[in-house]
Amino acid sequence: MAYEVIKRVSGRAYRYRVESYRDPETRRVRGKWTYLGRVEGEGTLSPERKARPSSRDRLLDAVERLLESNELASISTGMVASEAGLAYGTFYRHFSDLAHVVRDAMVRETANLEKLNERFAEPIDDAATERAKLVAWVREAIAAVLLRPGLFRAWHVTSNHDWAVVAERQRRFEANVEQMARYLERLQAAGAAKSTPAFAAYAIIALVGAATREAAIDNAFSEAKHEGIISVVTDLAGL
Repeated sequence: MAYEVIKRVSGRAYRYRVESYRDPETRRVRGKWTYLGRVEGEGTLSPERKARPSSRDRLLDAVERLLESNELASISTGMVASEAGLAYGTFYRHFSDLAHVVRDAMVRETANLEKLNERFAEPIDDAATERAKLVAWVREAIAAVLLRPGLFRAWHVTSNHDWAVVAERQRRFEANVEQMARYLERLQAAGAAKSTPAFAAYAIIALVGAATREAAIDNAFSEAKHEGIISVVTDLAGL
């Protein structure tokens, strides 16, 4: 009897012809393998396994889920570990306390949020286009907070007593002011707008920060408030 077999080695597929025969001495059935070549084409590679999240990421995901329906004061490190499906001690292999896990969850979340600012490095267009760009940034910053209000509330709560959170917030604020100032300077150089870059940048970042804090606390932000913030921000930018 003869048949073909496909064997997978390191993600590649290879075809063999297998012939069965009975050994005349031992009377046992054996197989003779003949290599026929590599299998080419779609579907010949072994499917990639989805990477399992690390324990640290599972804890960060867990605290974000818990903060969607609980205030920080009602959450314990044991609850975070349990929500993540991990042993209690695993929490302390990655984080020192609740403020630490909230800070790192916020850093991870805002790493994506800060990508909104990459648009300000693009070439300067006409005033109307730049105004639309600034308006979109304001709206998206507030929308991002409304997706994770519990996390942002916890961020503000821990910043009242945790020096590391305070330091991280200050670092991000200063970096955003610097980036906004560079953008406003480029607007001015291109003749698209007139403003006082250093002052306007500080005021814009502070104003948007206050708006996102309000959105997190209230878990809402009306269209009237959106329009009010947008009006002040675009006026400060000279757009």
